[in-house]
Amino acid sequence: MNFQPGLIVEYLQNNQAQIAWVLDVQNSRLRVFNINQREMKLSGSRVLPWVGPTYSGSLSRQDILNNLKKHQARRDKLIQEVDVLEVWELAQGEISQASIFWFASLIWEEPSADQVAALGRAMLGAKTHFKFNPPDFEIYSQEVAQKRVEQLKQAALREKLISLGQDFLKALWQNVGKEKEIVFPDDIEIREQIKELLLKRVNDPGDRESEKLWRKISRGLPDDPLLPLILAQEWGILPEHYNFLLGQAGYEWGRAWEDKYAGQIEQIKKKIFQDRKEPVQSELVSIDSESTKDIDDAFYVTKNDAGFRLKLALACPVLGWEFGSELDRAVLHRVSSLYLPEGTSHMLPEELATQVFSLNQGEIKPSLLLEFCIDEQGKITEFKPEFAWIKVEKNLTYAQVEKILLEKQNQMLEHALELAQILRQNRLDRGAVVIEQTEPEIVLQDRDGKIVVDLQDKPFYARSQLLVSEFMILANMAVALWATDNSIPFLYRTQDVVLPEQSKGVWTKPEDIYFLVKAMGATLTELTPRPHRSLAVTAYAPITSPLRRYVDFLNMAQTVSFLQNNIALWSKEELEKLLPYLNSRQTAVGQVQRFRPRYWKLVYFQQKVKEMTWIGVVVDASGQLVVLSLPREQIFVRAPRDILGDKVRIGQKFRLKLSKIDPLHNEIKVSKAEEWEEEV
Repeated sequence: MNFQPGLIVEYLQNNQAQIAWVLDVQNSRLRVFNINQREMKLSGSRVLPWVGPTYSGSLSRQDILNNLKKHQARRDKLIQEVDVLEVWELAQGEISQASIFWFASLIWEEPSADQVAALGRAMLGAKTHFKFNPPDFEIYSQEVAQKRVEQLKQAALREKLISLGQDFLKALWQNVGKEKEIVFPDDIEIREQIKELLLKRVNDPGDRESEKLWRKISRGLPDDPLLPLILAQEWGILPEHYNFLLGQAGYEWGRAWEDKYAGQIEQIKKKIFQDRKEPVQSELVSIDSESTKDIDDAFYVTKNDAGFRLKLALACPVLGWEFGSELDRAVLHRVSSLYLPEGTSHMLPEELATQVFSLNQGEIKPSLLLEFCIDEQGKITEFKPEFAWIKVEKNLTYAQVEKILLEKQNQMLEHALELAQILRQNRLDRGAVVIEQTEPEIVLQDRDGKIVVDLQDKPFYARSQLLVSEFMILANMAVALWATDNSIPFLYRTQDVVLPEQSKGVWTKPEDIYFLVKAMGATLTELTPRPHRSLAVTAYAPITSPLRRYVDFLNMAQTVSFLQNNIALWSKEELEKLLPYLNSRQTAVGQVQRFRPRYWKLVYFQQKVKEMTWIGVVVDASGQLVVLSLPREQIFVRAPRDILGDKVRIGQKFRLKLSKIDPLHNEIKVSKAEEWEEEV
């Protein structure tokens, strides 16, 4: 390219064509004066492949500027007249790339310098259809062009979303707690995209696809993992006490999830009706809380000279079940029922859990019937599991059974309690750790659209609760040993740890319970039968709650299959493949069950904080923050050592004043404490 003073050239600056006047040329370096009245040095390689016209090199700066403005105006006007897509259509399919002059010849017979420059500028802007590959332009195919048009459209929408979203989210954040009127983006599509993004970040904060967009749109706002939830609640698209843990666990609350499986549910009901037989046992009773609808166990006990005979019936929801079906996969994903202060959501479809398979009194139901012969010392002398149809005579509550036992109104229940007491003592002798503490009942009331929380004391039914718990432990232990003896692959609950020598016994004091729970460690779900130390059993396989837990459901299926066909449904290798997913689901859903009641307790404290104080017991004084247990509320708090006095000891009681309670972030602080002694 022949450069000389007075030549008009263009170059790219910030991806835009800039017009300039050549003042001087030294080899391949140009000294130019641009339309912004700036003089600069320019490499010849930066000059775009359209140049001209050429003027006298001796004009004044004002004349140079006037000429630049004249040609700039012409080129701006010509760009408006150029249909760059028409040029693309004329060229597309003919050649893959060409010079700007070739493209200009398609629409003008003898194109001027301004016309060529205007077309060049237009083609630079049409990045969806042309690619500037100096000194030529590459022509995109129709397929590529359409794809790039869509990409450009999405990029533009994304930039608009980020721009409007940043302003809107900032306004939402500034409005938190102020109850001002919210001004929404006018663009409905943008508004919906912001809403979808917030909900995605609330329910799936680990999603990488939405994370990049979230980082941009939330720039300048607090780096809080719960920020999307706070903003969504401020917006009103999520309610005040939204259970975000459910969404993060992928657990569908309520019954809507069942609808797609209505056909399979009807087939199961039909199977139960067709297979029903006369019951082999009909004197059974069940014991549960008053609110229980999914009754999964019942029993009958007799006593003779040799000891006790216990018949324990377990609900059998695996009858007619198709493992591997869509319904089965959905139930596996749910993994357990959830019993929360706001209600219950069943693992199984509710009709199956509370009606079809629940051991409701007076109804014939399929069952795994466990028969025990147990001597007076509590040793099992005979054990026989069988699939059987049974009928429960009476569904009793803990309160009813407690009253019956106190008044000695039922000999069968008295025998059952006697057996349970022997079983409990045997476990204690073997080193069992029995913790007796009562969770308060969390009661939620809607008062004019606001949820008010109350904690109410639950009665402790020592006899009836001992009876049920010991029979369940006995059943899970016996089935575990039976499965081991018969080489049936099972899932076991294990706790193979070394417990402190002094740990065995029945414990009720908060400080003792805190120490023991830390020493016991977590339990595991495994394929190998190993001890469960705190229960003092050599093997433990959960099977007594098949309506509520998938592990029990699966062990029930293994048992019934072996009893009916002499072979288990799954091999150990098959269960081993399932175990990681099963454990991950138990962890995710278990977090909901653990943390949601604590959330409501913190709401309770928040609502009562100005009018109440609470009694706390020191359970750990080893650090700068002393841990206290609130026994009635069943919650731990931490307090700075300096507000408790110079000498703090385990078991010491304080009356506590709480502050800065944030249920959403699981935060609670002790602001004041005074030693408290219980009146005698």
